[in-house]
Amino acid sequence: MAFISIRGIEKTFALGKTEVRALKGIDLEVHRGEYLSIMGPSGSGKSTLFNMIGALDAPSAGDIEVAGHRLNALSRRQLAYFRCKHIGYVFQSFNLIAAYDTTDNVAMPLVFSGQTYQDACDRARTVLSRVGLEHRLTHLPDELSGGQQQRVAIARALANQPAIILADEPTANLDLQTGGEIIALLKELSGETGTTVITTTHDHEMLAVSDRIVWIKDGQVDRVEKREDIAIKVGTVG
Repeated sequence: MAFISIRGIEKTFALGKTEVRALKGIDLEVHRGEYLSIMGPSGSGKSTLFNMIGALDAPSAGDIEVAGHRLNALSRRQLAYFRCKHIGYVFQSFNLIAAYDTTDNVAMPLVFSGQTYQDACDRARTVLSRVGLEHRLTHLPDELSGGQQQRVAIARALANQPAIILADEPTANLDLQTGGEIIALLKELSGETGTTVITTTHDHEMLAVSDRIVWIKDGQVDRVEKREDIAIKVGTVG
């Protein structure tokens, strides 16, 4: 049974008097523990699909079932709880709170989910140590490098032990070496915890560690390929 099941998903946006069909009937299944990359040009619908999987937006038609939860049937409050408990988000812009140190940036989502501040900080320090930042627990975001900030963002995503990590272009703002380190970290964490990782990316190095790649074109799935079936070099895909 698929861990994530997407059936006939459509999404239409109204821009004034014009309707834009961002998704035109997406069918896709994702397995537990899989590392999946979503590829496609700007405007292809990949970010819209990403937001649907993450319960950040609702489809105009079709069904999405994630970890046994039919997202279409959940109320806004239930969706908020679902996102908090089951999904960790990693964004290309890091989205750290500038006034909070590293520990508090990771701890705050845990506090919002009901943990005491002390328990949340203990968990934050554990996860930060796992991503190699045990020596940066009291640093503010502007005292960290881009790669370190992304590691904080990954620690924050992992803090609630989510079933799914959604990473939106997680290496876009990083140099090649640092981006490679982040990719390796996500892959390693996925293997250790069995967490399902779904990324949107243009980084071919990230494709190289994926189990499957989903190619989105004009709001539809163009093709789905296993990693071993494609040849990848930095700068090219063949």
